[in-house]
Amino acid sequence: MFLVGRSVVVLVTMASVAFGGQMTGYISDEPCGWNNARPGQEAKECAVKCVRAGWAPVFVLDGQRESFKIQDKTKVLPFVGDHVVIVGDLKGDTVSVRSIRRSLRTAARPANRRS
Repeated sequence: MFLVGRSVVVLVTMASVAFGGQMTGYISDEPCGWNNARPGQEAKECAVKCVRAGWAPVFVLDGQRESFKIQDKTKVLPFVGDHVVIVGDLKGDTVSVRSIRRSLRTAARPANRRS
């Protein structure tokens, strides 16, 4: 029984570190992250301005506040400020992008969390 329980813990830990497949969210900028992960011209212009100024683009999954680094930034530059669908892998805090396209719909923002 101990061995089975330990195997489950190892599998759960591995699943939280690596994810592959299709992910939807926004390409934002590093300093603003989830705050620019929303529809609207103001958010898009802010993200584009920051990335042009040298900040790294990041990926924010729909409904999340955490932003993820992007392994090959050149693949996402045309999509900064857009709601996108990425096919790739999420390992730790980094997304490796195999393909990216604009999403046909926008996502709702995550709910405000009060402490």
